[in-house]
Amino acid sequence: MFVSVARVVVVPLGTCLGPPVSSKILKYCFSNYLRRKVVGSLTNLSISMLFNDSKPLYSSGDNPVVLEAGRRYVGRISAIDEDTWLLDTFSSLGPDFRCSGSYGDLAISVEEVEVVPMSSLKLDLPEVFKIVFRTPTILSSKLMCPPTLADKVKPMHKLIPQASLIFSHLLRTWNTFAPPELKIGKQSEWAPYLLGRQADITLVEIDYNIKPETVVIGRDSQGKLREVRGFRGWVIYRSTAPRKLHEIYSKLLALAQLVGVGRSRGIGLGHVTIETPTHNTPTQ
Repeated sequence: MFVSVARVVVVPLGTCLGPPVSSKILKYCFSNYLRRKVVGSLTNLSISMLFNDSKPLYSSGDNPVVLEAGRRYVGRISAIDEDTWLLDTFSSLGPDFRCSGSYGDLAISVEEVEVVPMSSLKLDLPEVFKIVFRTPTILSSKLMCPPTLADKVKPMHKLIPQASLIFSHLLRTWNTFAPPELKIGKQSEWAPYLLGRQADITLVEIDYNIKPETVVIGRDSQGKLREVRGFRGWVIYRSTAPRKLHEIYSKLLALAQLVGVGRSRGIGLGHVTIETPTHNTPTQ
């Protein structure tokens, strides 16, 4: 099993209006080449938003997405699959091509395609680490609902990046696509819940800067805006986990950096990076 990541550059040849989530530009231009698989509520594909330097392009309702002529925007397409079709497909496209249509005339180049065996996914995760949520992230309260109550509880979106929700979701994603020999923990419907409980106990927030944010994801059949509310910002955690549990965190966060975390990863929500804090942080 592999995680393949194509890093893409988009340069508009004229100033144009984009969709409310700019990931749809990549989806539009590459739709004929992508092999999407859906298992339950999880997809093997993650298409990022376009970034202008470090700023992701999306609408919060009042601000349209505008792509300026000649400006360089970067994004990525990630796939979890048994083979490296993303590398093979993008290599056959050549380094540069044009995409014209609903979102204007675009010059597109594939700068790099990275292929990482799932067996080698792991970060050198320090005791104190920082998760940066670069695009609005949506985590459902149902992620930490005991399986025996799952059908009786209405899911709600949480506006705080609770450790249990993050790692419960990541374990679901990992074990859904990993081959049997790479699956983590005992294979039962309780595994994500139990890992989430351990995460809440062994990961302590020592600093944070989080704010709720609304993102427009399209329009419904009556033309009304479809909006979802998530959070952006960062959290610094101190891990008190035993070595083996800390190693599980390092694997899951390595996956998160490539495919994201939470709902709607397929359109660029939940884009995260893992960093080592560079400033003094409070101790506990």
